[in-house]
Amino acid sequence: MNESITPATKRALRREILRSRRETYGGEAARESARRIRAQLEKSIDPWIDAARGPLVIAGYVPVPAEASALAWLRRKARDGHIVILPTYEGELLGWRVWDGHETLVPSRGAKFGAEPTGDSYGTEGLARADLIITPAVAVDLSGTRLGHGKGYYDRALAHVRAETRVLTLIHETELLDPGTLPREPHDVQIPEVLTEAGLAALSRPA
Repeated sequence: MNESITPATKRALRREILRSRRETYGGEAARESARRIRAQLEKSIDPWIDAARGPLVIAGYVPVPAEASALAWLRRKARDGHIVILPTYEGELLGWRVWDGHETLVPSRGAKFGAEPTGDSYGTEGLARADLIITPAVAVDLSGTRLGHGKGYYDRALAHVRAETRVLTLIHETELLDPGTLPREPHDVQIPEVLTEAGLAALSRPA
């Protein structure tokens, strides 16, 4: 971690970004954000999916209020025949279950997990079977550092990802920050791509 940023200041930074998110992306703003994000996914990711042979395994997430959402796009992918898996609370780890795009999601036992599917389980190493992974975040900076909710779920889950799997993080455009803004620790997983309402961006590796 950048020595000038302590765990306390990191928590304060997270709280401030989440406060701003709640104030900015409620109600109609949230719906407009989701519409724009879906349009960007259709523009930037659908051609890549269409070029693949056969159905893909796509890992996504169920957004909590004011969080960037790709749920409508994921529903369409599931109904198109792709295998969509969503996270479930399994204590210190994320589990992964299939969502068919029709099933009503059920409340999660985990804090800040939103809702979960109850379809076939891919287990806690489910991301090893994914071809495309879309992760949430509190913020990402342009050097590829991701700020999560502080529990390390995705850092542990992404350890199972295959080298050829495409990984991108979904955030609001106001949550994509200048390079080096976020503190980086040894366990943090580099984020190669980020998608916002403004489009898809490839991220550089920190020096």
